[in-house]
Amino acid sequence: MSMIEVSPGIRFREIMRRTGLGNGVLSHHLYTMEKVGMIQALRWPRQTSYAATDISYPLLKVASILQRSTPRCILLALAAKDGRRLSELAKGCDRSPSTVSSHITKLVEKGLVKTRGLGAAKRYRINCRDEVGILVRTYGSDAFGKSAPGPEGASDSP
Repeated sequence: MSMIEVSPGIRFREIMRRTGLGNGVLSHHLYTMEKVGMIQALRWPRQTSYAATDISYPLLKVASILQRSTPRCILLALAAKDGRRLSELAKGCDRSPSTVSSHITKLVEKGLVKTRGLGAAKRYRINCRDEVGILVRTYGSDAFGKSAPGPEGASDSP
């Protein structure tokens, strides 16, 4: 339970990796904790994220995304400076433009990022700055998965 409290949005596979529990045993325990109201689950296609019940749905939604390194880097970079281009985000996150583009498409679909402009002039803006700020201040960056490349390099671009 404490792992879920200190890492909101933690995914099933990460809990399984950290605890060493088997799929069936972990599924049973998480189901039981959810049923009695100790935890809550956010189910996306092909993945489930968990958090304590004191976290709101909008925060859980963002926390779930922050558990993955590339989306975390993108959101942190946009939280630091809105209006970045794809090339800036790719460079700052040390990922290929196609990888960043794929993740941004999913973030836009989930309503966490919005676009402005067309083609090479397209810029990205964050829709969840407050939620990202609250989560990082409350839980610290260590709560959101393994270390990822930081957005520092992205801020060097104009």
